Amino acid sequence: MRKMAAMIMILVMVALTMAGCGGRDAVSEDVAVETAGAEDAVANAISASEYMDNVFQKLINMETGTAGSSLKAAETAEEILSFATNREIGKVEEAANKAAFNEAWESLSDEEKETAKNNFRDIAGLIDEAFGDYEATRGNFEDAGVGAEMEELVKSEEAQKAWKVLGDLWAEVDAE
Repeated sequence: MRKMAAMIMILVMVALTMAGCGGRDAVSEDVAVETAGAEDAVANAISASEYMDNVFQKLINMETGTAGSSLKAAETAEEILSFATNREIGKVEEAANKAAFNEAWESLSDEEKETAKNNFRDIAGLIDEAFGDYEATRGNFEDAGVGAEMEELVKSEEAQKAWKVLGDLWAEVDAE
């Protein structure tokens, strides 16, 4: 529903802008470029339910303090970074990203929030270390069965951008 409303607003703005341009080609080209960028941002918008399913639930369900928990942390780290990268959260409009992320966060219980915070800190350290020196963490990811996937992610500029955006979103809720 929000995507449709945003798309309608963009189309109305484009129509009004084009009507006011008086047919000047240079202005029309600028509007087309801006419109394409806005449509991409709307098309890439991430819903609160996507954040819930692909970030928060993975963190909440991540087992800690058990045999194999470090493998589960490596697997969860790769899954969350893959989600952020594949959904191109670095390209999503900041306000829309924050709204969806915060909506998902606010739907969690206090206990779920605490679990998610603790587990995010664990995987954040692992992901940061992988970006800094993948060879030092390679064994963790390979043992978890996601070594090749993680190696590709740490080489990707899109993944680095996505991780920065996700970290910024997280920093706001972690401060609560």
